[in-house]
Amino acid sequence: MIDMNEHKCKECKYFMQHYGLNGGHFFKIYCGHCCYSRAKRRLPDGKACENFIEGEPDEEKFVTKEYLTKELLKYVLEMPLLPDIGEQGE
Repeated sequence: MIDMNEHKCKECKYFMQHYGLNGGHFFKIYCGHCCYSRAKRRLPDGKACENFIEGEPDEEKFVTKEYLTKELLKYVLEMPLLPDIGEQGE
């Protein structure tokens, strides 16, 4: 018999939903991970573990396209330039 009061992973503040991209649109997939201690694969309707804390994940843990673009650009701009090919043989 199913316990209707049983908590699900998707109700936990540590659950991070995974998304897919199709035709420029994001959609939820039936998968996610728990970010408590270390990342562990979890299903949204899976039985919550002993680390369950009811709530929504912290917003700063979501990585937006804009954030990734800015971080990648910052990383590329801080990279050392490669020497010119002509400098190697001289």
